[in-house]
Amino acid sequence: MNRSLRRLRSALLAVLFTAIGTHAFAQNSLTITDGQSAGLASETLSVLMDADAPVEGFVLAITFDNGLLSVSDIVAGSATLAASAELIVPETLSGGFTLGVVVDASAPFDGQEIPAGTGHQLAAFTLTPQTIVTTDTQSAVEFSDGVLNNPPLSNLLVQNGQSVGAANGLGLNNATMTLLPPPPDSMRLESIEFDSDSSGSARVLLSNSSGAVQGFVLAVAHDPALVTLQGIILGAETLAAGAELVVPELHSNGGTLGVVLDFESPFEGQSIATGDDNHIASYTYSSNQVIENPNPPITTAIELVNSQLGSPALDNVIVVAGLSISPALEDGTLTLLDITIPVNDTAFYIGQRDFPETGTNGGLGFPGQEIEFCFFYSDPNDNIQGIQMAVCYDDLLLIDGTFTIEGSIADELGAEFVNYQIDNDDNDGDGRELVAGILMDALPPFENQQLPSTIEPLMIACVQAEVDSGAACGDSFSIDFCDGINGNGMVPINNLVVIEYQSVQSFERFGATYEIIPVPAFQRGDCNTDTKVDLADAATVIASQFQGYEVGCLDACDANDDSVINLADSVYLLNFLFKFGPSTPAPGPYTPGADPTEDDLDCALPASCN
Repeated sequence: MNRSLRRLRSALLAVLFTAIGTHAFAQNSLTITDGQSAGLASETLSVLMDADAPVEGFVLAITFDNGLLSVSDIVAGSATLAASAELIVPETLSGGFTLGVVVDASAPFDGQEIPAGTGHQLAAFTLTPQTIVTTDTQSAVEFSDGVLNNPPLSNLLVQNGQSVGAANGLGLNNATMTLLPPPPDSMRLESIEFDSDSSGSARVLLSNSSGAVQGFVLAVAHDPALVTLQGIILGAETLAAGAELVVPELHSNGGTLGVVLDFESPFEGQSIATGDDNHIASYTYSSNQVIENPNPPITTAIELVNSQLGSPALDNVIVVAGLSISPALEDGTLTLLDITIPVNDTAFYIGQRDFPETGTNGGLGFPGQEIEFCFFYSDPNDNIQGIQMAVCYDDLLLIDGTFTIEGSIADELGAEFVNYQIDNDDNDGDGRELVAGILMDALPPFENQQLPSTIEPLMIACVQAEVDSGAACGDSFSIDFCDGINGNGMVPINNLVVIEYQSVQSFERFGATYEIIPVPAFQRGDCNTDTKVDLADAATVIASQFQGYEVGCLDACDANDDSVINLADSVYLLNFLFKFGPSTPAPGPYTPGADPTEDDLDCALPASCN
């Protein structure tokens, strides 16, 4: 018998042995309220009491089918709480639970009790289905005397110091928990349409009523003659749940995605809550052909398929409470729209390396940050013999002299002439400029190398740059294609491509804009993040290591800057504060700043900003 139960028995015996008088047992009863649950939804039931005299304590012993149900949150009811009960002992057992309560169990023994009356709530408890039923299923929830605990407990009330159980006329009214089949779960693909010279994403939406989803598998097929699957990304609800295992697989005729939300320690039970049209993933497609106006658009199916994709072949399933469930599937359509092809359909773009996948031209940068931006072209109809670029940029950006075609299509196809000029001089009257020329075939044996026609933007060059250290947060800077600039020379340079030995200058250009964000900043040694480095920070380091205390900035706790948080950091701080030891490495300990050390530690504090 555990300590709580021993204390409960002692307190009950004390109440029984110190009472005075007799009591006629009548009109006393305990009732469990009925409940019902659809799918795996939890339901809270109550234990109600009718009593003809005040109650000084009680014992509940309730059983249920643990193959169908589990119990949690066994708590005192409103009447028990109103009486300020002093000893409350719940015990969860296999197939049931007990709850013992002594209202007045502690000095000064003021004699508090639950008053006589009807419908008093003594307790409440939560039942959760352990399986999903396919038909309405009733399960008994019963008062059971002499079954639970060791030694076994029986249901009773204590009135006037006397135990009132079933043998003394205590009515015990059992309940029924009705398990209902959940509404059907379903997955559906949103229908999409996009220009036949671009790409688009179809969302996969999940309506899950069976319960919170712990993982899922998707298998979506498409017509490879019309479209190509470019990628599979997580949807908003999957991202918000913090998925820890994500396995996408791309095939010529479709793609699969396997996701486990809680896969890694400390196993905190991440899941996607029940709901309608939860966005769990997106499939991104590009067109394999350009449909020129006046040809009609083309519509093709995108389908959720079972046992067709992957090795071994996968089915579309969701996992709820460790059970694999096959949802209803609803397919979508993908429509390629006709477009009007301009005469000069070349385009120039500036963006990060992943621009063809993301379509994002610019980005974010903080003062002093080193960034890279790249140049891209597209032309769905023509091969290109050469490219001439003229680029201007704000004084918040400094290009460090690096312009390279390495890793680009121009490099892959062996461009034979590459030259550039970088002008970072703000005082020459024309601002900061970059001009570059790339000619694919400039050397013998003159084999007429050309850049290929392409719908998807292809990278032709990249540059390394640095954001001005004095930039102000909230500012932005732009990088744009600008005709008629001269770099470091005197010859005006325009943006153009060479197609069939002709200079083509009339085409679209898309520059990039970057927003200045704060520099991640902290004070090394300020482990409790109160902007001071003192004895409290040494205590916080110890608490974070040995007491589970959560800190807001791991970098700040790394007092000795060895990229590890341990007891040595507390010792380092104590030596610095009281033994004339060395100061904490930068940044700090008095002025916040960015971390000059590359490590895996992070800082979730608000960042500094000019």
